[in-house]
Parts: sequence; structure tokens; C-alpha cells
Amino acid sequence: MTYIITLPELEHLSEAELHQKFHAILNDLARRNMAAADCPLATVTLENIRRAIQHKKALKPRGPRF
Repeated sequence: MTYIITLPELEHLSEAELHQKFHAILNDLARRNMAAADCPLATVTLENIRRAIQHKKALKPRGPRF
């Protein structure tokens, strides 16, 4: 991975698409026999995706609480 995907670039993606992108990056690293720690740009991108997922979950309406 040679670039960083920023939070604004991830805003339009659904939660499922974000999960897919997260795992695609991990799979790409695994194919190259690398860990996320071996590639600082991938680490930043994965963290941005994780934050975007958390943000989407926080915005999701919750069911009634009794």
C-alpha cells in the first residue's frame, strides 16, 4: 500500500463496504507476507477504517430500551 485512505474518503461507504475494505487490505498484506505493523501507511488506513466503522455504529439508531 503506497497511500493513506482518509476519513473523509470513507464517509460515503456503508458499514459493510468498510468491513470489506478493511479485510481486503489485511488480505493484501498477508499475500505479501507482511503485517500491518510492517507498513505504516496501511496501519494508518486500517485505523481510519476502524474509526469510520465506529462512527457509523454510533449513528445507527438503537432499539427501544426497557
